[in-house]
Order: sequence, then structure tokens, then C-alpha cells
Amino acid sequence: MGAQACRQICKRSTEGGDALDRPVHRDFGASELGETDPTACTLRIVQITDVYMLDNFPSLRTLIQEKRAELAERNGGKTISMLTGDFLAPYLLSSLDKGVGMMNMLNGTPIDYLTWGNHEDDIPHLDVIKREREYTGTWINTNMTTHESFKDSKCQVEYAIIEVKSYDGSNRRKIGMIGVLSASPSLYKPNAFGGAKIEDPWETMAKFKAKLEQEHGCDVVVPLCHLYEPQDERTCREFDFPVILSGHDHHVVDRVVEGTRLLKAGSDAVKAVVLDLSWASAESARKPEVDAEILNVADWPADPVLQKTAEQAYSILEPLKKTQLARVPDKYRPLTSVGARGNRVSMGTYMLSRIRDALNMEAPIEGPFNCDCALLKGGNVRGGRDYGEDENITLEVLQSELEETKEIIIIPVPGSVLRVGLKETFGAPNPGWMQYDDGVELDADDYVVSIGGKPLDLEKKYRVASISDFYRKRDAPSIGAYFEEHPDELPEPDSGVPMHALLMRLFALSMWNRIWKALDKHGKGEIDMEVFSSLDEDGDGKLSRADLKKAITRIAGFEVFDGEEPEELEGSADIVINQMINEVTSFKRETSA
Repeated sequence: MGAQACRQICKRSTEGGDALDRPVHRDFGASELGETDPTACTLRIVQITDVYMLDNFPSLRTLIQEKRAELAERNGGKTISMLTGDFLAPYLLSSLDKGVGMMNMLNGTPIDYLTWGNHEDDIPHLDVIKREREYTGTWINTNMTTHESFKDSKCQVEYAIIEVKSYDGSNRRKIGMIGVLSASPSLYKPNAFGGAKIEDPWETMAKFKAKLEQEHGCDVVVPLCHLYEPQDERTCREFDFPVILSGHDHHVVDRVVEGTRLLKAGSDAVKAVVLDLSWASAESARKPEVDAEILNVADWPADPVLQKTAEQAYSILEPLKKTQLARVPDKYRPLTSVGARGNRVSMGTYMLSRIRDALNMEAPIEGPFNCDCALLKGGNVRGGRDYGEDENITLEVLQSELEETKEIIIIPVPGSVLRVGLKETFGAPNPGWMQYDDGVELDADDYVVSIGGKPLDLEKKYRVASISDFYRKRDAPSIGAYFEEHPDELPEPDSGVPMHALLMRLFALSMWNRIWKALDKHGKGEIDMEVFSSLDEDGDGKLSRADLKKAITRIAGFEVFDGEEPEELEGSADIVINQMINEVTSFKRETSA
């Protein structure tokens, strides 16, 4: 059955067809089912999506337990939990532990069902494979079955079928579930997901809806989507699904679109959808009664055991708070972020220059670059302090200056717009006062005249790194007006990378760069064996972890804080070495792909 046929079924059911076969949409409290109805059965789904932090899982565990017990008292049925994509990345913790902490939380809650999201490709492919093998629930993968992990997976399936029955056994129902993620090319880097092919979501839904209904006798099929809201609206129009559970946008949605209830929980498990699909008796139509509510997860007490699991996962960050991650070159000193809303500040220049460099790490040496320049409104450089001559970049500095949740996106901006765009923000101190990297040059009248050492080309589309407030019109009228006229040129909303994770990768690779430069003593592209021998203390011809720990101190200028480290934690240097090895391995795979 194709999408058009599914659409016709939907139209018949909403234009005078059999009323008993249409879904009934309700909010909790409106259900006509009895509290202990022996003939009724229900599937209860607790859904979260797009989770980039561990903080809310302990309360979510309590919520799920309570909702499961509540349903068990009411009628026959099952309660399941699910996360519809984006959990392994991108966030600071996963840039260091590659999703280990998140997988521990998913298994500990537990989250019974997962689907893929686009950001699962943001950690190295081999680490994705490892995390997939650690998951103890069911991972529904309907439109990316060519992923390397799928063939021999113990957790992935193309679809799932859940059977529920009433207390008296007279009412039995089958619910099919499919999981699809976006196939939009602009979301992904080359060779995303190890080269797996993502099939068209709507063709996939049409195929598996027919399969589950006709071959497996499912009463209803529930699509679990990682698609933007307008894409979900298309699904609502083209199919007759009673309900869609989705994610990807990061905002909460509860709407009925052409007879289909569209639900999104928003990001980070701050809220959870609790959905009931119910049938009053065996005589009820195949389409269920749909009850749903969206709850504040923090209203439930945190499970103490899972809270400790979260704290242990985050403990990897503690030693880095006062550990030097990068040295600030003299050209950015005196280093300050004071007055970022009304003046160019050296901390803003330094951070934006490093963001630009991080985005260009994987670009070919001969070009083109992924990023031409980096711009950021001054309100986002928030430390407001002067730094000493011996102070460098630590995690504590990074967290105080740049908000971790802000994601860097690449925005195409014409040179003619950039020329005047920055100047328009400079009239008076304000949060929109534009900071810029060290490759952007302004003339005496504050017009942009060159970028990256080349004269500004008014006709060129420059790749500008910034965050989503960049095109806010009240701060930058010309920039905002351009994107009002050309909204199709805005980047995918979910294509960004968090600032901290991006910079941490650059800092790790920069340490390697300093070591490699020291080994190439004469600048000939050859390792100087005298320097190598001075680092290879055990003389085995290899640079071991112990050798690297000494090298980052002697050569890269790495410093750790003086406090005594807790016994249960790895030392600061060990964490940095792990990050360096992870990143150089990932970098080698990506550039050779």
C-alpha cells in the first residue's frame, strides 16, 4: 500500500466513513473506561526524545514506575518507555565518554525502546557500534537497516509488535511500531553512519504499515519518528495513523492534524509524553481511543540509585574544571571578556577563532573550508572578567564564557550583507553587539573589508559559524531582513554542534599538533629520533600513555590543578590522553573515508 492509498483511507475515515473505525482523541481524565474494567486493554507509552543530559532520568524512572502501577490497577495492558532519537551526542559529556554514561542511564531507567536520531552520527562510528551492543532494550530501525550494527544486532529490529489483552482475556490487540529518522542530506556529513543508506521515511512507513496490518494483523501501527514538525504534518496528511510520536525539533507539540494526534515531548526529558492506546472491549473498532498528557518529569522524586549513576558519569568532568585544555597565545592578551556587549573583547576573538578552526579541521588543506568566519553576538560571551597573564583555558573558563547548550551552525551569508551587518550592531551597548574572529577585518567606519586574509567579495556566499540568534532582525536588521526574504537558505535547525564539544575536540587535536611539531624538529616532515627517544622513556620504540602524559606536560605546556584527585576518578592527564587518542583515531578514519 502506497502513501496515496493510505491517504485515501484516512480521507474516507474523516469524510463520512465508518465512524467506529476512527480514533477518538482525549486528554487524561476524559476516558470512559472503568477503573477496573475486565474487558478493556491498554498500551501505555512513556516517551521522551532528543536527550543531551542525564539529569532527568532518575525522576523519569520514578514516573514510569508510578504510571505502570497505575495502569496495572485499572485494566489489562502494558506500559513501555521509549526515546525517539538523539541521545549519544552532541554534548560535552559524550565528547569525552562517547555515550557510555548515557547508555548506562538508558539501561538503568530502563528505556525499553530506542530509535535512531541524526546526532547518533556525531560520535565516532566504532563508538556507536559499542554503545549499540551495550543496550539491553529493543532498538527499532526501520529505514537504516544497512547500518553496520544491524546485521548481527541483539537489540535492533525493523519493527516491533506488542500484544496486550484484557484481564478476562476476551480482548486482545496487536500494536505495531516502526522507527524512522530523517533522510535529509543537509543533516549529515559525508559517509554518515559508516556509509549506511537512510531510506525515504514516507516510502518506508507506507511499506511497513501495510506489512504490519495485512501480514501480522496489527490493530494499529504507531510511527516513531525523528522528523521536523512540518514533515510530521505531511505524515498526518498522507496516512491514517491515529497517533504519531516524534522528536527532532526540541519543542513540545500536542496537536491533531487531519485526524492524527501529533505528540512531541521536547528535549532533555524535561517533559514526557504519557500516551494510552485503549480498546474498551473485543467489540471495539480496531482504531483505539487515544488519551495523552505531557508531564513535567521533575514533579516526580529522583530514584536515588540512578541519581548516583548519573553523578558517577558526570564525575569525569570534575578533574577538567581546573585543568588546562589550551594555551592562549600572546596576541590575544590581555585576555578579557569584560564589556562584550559594547566592545570587541579578546576572549570573544580567541573563542571565535578557535570555533572557526575546529570546523575546518577536516577540510582539505587546499580548500574549500567548511567555515569562512565565526561571528557571535556579545551577549553570548558572558564571563565578564579579566584574566591574568598566566591564566589559560580550562573547562571552568569554557563553561563560564560560553553556554554549553548553544549549538554552532553554518549559515550562508552574502558578502554584501556581511559588509554592513556587523556595523549595524555597534550603535550602542546591547546583547546583539557582534564579536568576530581574528580573520575578519573592519575599516575605520566599521564596514567589513576582508575575511580570511582576502578582500571581501560582495557576491560570494560566506560560510559563517554562529548560533540561531545570528539572524534575529532586531539586533542585525540587514542580516535578519536577508533571511526573511530567503528562509530556504537557513541551515537545518538540528544540524548544529554544541560549542563545548566542538572546542574540546580541537583542543585535543591541538595537543597532538604541538607534539608532532616538536618531533619534526627541523620542519622537514620527518621525526627527529633524538626528540623521539627523549619522550620514549622505556625505549620500546613506541609512545605509550605514560610517555604521552609526560609529553603533554613538557611539550604542550599542559598543567593540572594542585588539588588531590579522588581515588575513584582517573587523573586529569589520563582523561586528556584518552580524549587525544579518541580524537586522533576518529580524525584518521574520517579523513581517510
